[in-house]
Amino acid sequence: MPNWDFRQIATKEGGKADLVELSPERRDRIPRYVEALSTALASQVAHPRFSNYYVLESLGTPEHPPVPGGNIEYGFCQALHAEEAAVAALRARYGRFDWSPPHPKLGRRMTSTNEDMVLGIIAGAPGNIATPCGNCRDIMMSDLGWEFEIVSGAKDGGVAVVASMADYLFEHPRQTQAAAYDWLTFARWEEQVVEAVLECGKLENNAYMPPNYLHPGRAYYAVIETRKAKYFGAHDVMCEYHPIYALRDAVRQARRANDPFVESVRIVAEWGGGSDYPPHVMYKDRQHLAELVVQAELLSGRECDPDVFLMTYDGEHFRRTKKIVHRATWTTSAKEWIPFVFTPKNFGPEFVEHLTAYYKSKGRR
Repeated sequence: MPNWDFRQIATKEGGKADLVELSPERRDRIPRYVEALSTALASQVAHPRFSNYYVLESLGTPEHPPVPGGNIEYGFCQALHAEEAAVAALRARYGRFDWSPPHPKLGRRMTSTNEDMVLGIIAGAPGNIATPCGNCRDIMMSDLGWEFEIVSGAKDGGVAVVASMADYLFEHPRQTQAAAYDWLTFARWEEQVVEAVLECGKLENNAYMPPNYLHPGRAYYAVIETRKAKYFGAHDVMCEYHPIYALRDAVRQARRANDPFVESVRIVAEWGGGSDYPPHVMYKDRQHLAELVVQAELLSGRECDPDVFLMTYDGEHFRRTKKIVHRATWTTSAKEWIPFVFTPKNFGPEFVEHLTAYYKSKGRR
């Protein structure tokens, strides 16, 4: 069996992280981390026929021995990721147990009994911090909560990294205060909300959302602004429930125009009612914005981190009066929005060089 040396993430200001000694509580759980990684290492699930990049995983609790998972690639560059496979395997083996109901507005559990759950990942080099893709964060947060642990290690041993699912989430953007902005700013935001609702509403194809959906903040519109243009996006949902999300819809338009140089992003959703919560943008969508930003960085040769504005409006008032009223605005940035993001830069400098040349060639066509 490989010899793993466990460290944990210590996040610093700006989203960077150090690897430090385990806390006493986590040292007591080392046998569980070893079990998780050993089960992952023995997994026979993975079949990455395109990328040839094996991600071996396991998922379990002290009462539910870990089940194996792995990435399965199929179709045309399509993949069932290892985290998705692990969640499905856990539920197929053990069903559902001891979960509190999701919060009706946030779409996540306010309390959780899964602190002792461990997801084990075998991939990459020793000491690498795991970077689940946005879609995997979505399924794990929705089905497992955010308090379980993730331990990632290399197949031959060495430094293995322990983190909490919460380390991979950013759910607290800054709400703007009236005192910090003049009335012209708020008037402009009102105009931007109206524009997003009207323009993106024309693009929306979402007949399959349940009428009493508990998470209105997930039914959002997206607007990407560059120096050249605005790109509008809305959810496109079909009956098999593999939707294109609103921000990806806008990203696709920007890429087709060869205009990835994002200056700001606007997300607009209905006010949740009762209390104000920002739109809950899927992490899958946040990752797609992050990759568009990478494209801009590779083409421009400079770092980019565009502002993201999360806005709400009173949907009931709109349906009743046809008047759109801006409720609240929160702010973040493309990079702050998705910690430890998975992007093409994860594939190493040789691939980044290839990708840069690819993007530049598209501009010459």
